[in-house]
Amino acid sequence: MIVCQQMVQKGTSPSVALLRAKAPFKASVTEAIEAIKQFNAANGASDPASNGKEVETIASLSKRVAVLEQQMTALQKQLEASIE
Repeated sequence: MIVCQQMVQKGTSPSVALLRAKAPFKASVTEAIEAIKQFNAANGASDPASNGKEVETIASLSKRVAVLEQQMTALQKQLEASIE
């Protein structure tokens, strides 16, 4: 996991091949995969597909807030008109 942290600090994404090449000991493919999984879980890393979903959710929520603000403004105007 330390090797994974060093890779991230250098700006590279940990991969099985890089981890096996840079590990100070001989690591099997399955050990490298498990190490990367544990590293990602510990650091809250997620796959790119879920990042896209988060961006999509933020965009849709922003649109919804904009619509609700417009509706609120219209309701305030109607309320003010009915009071006068």
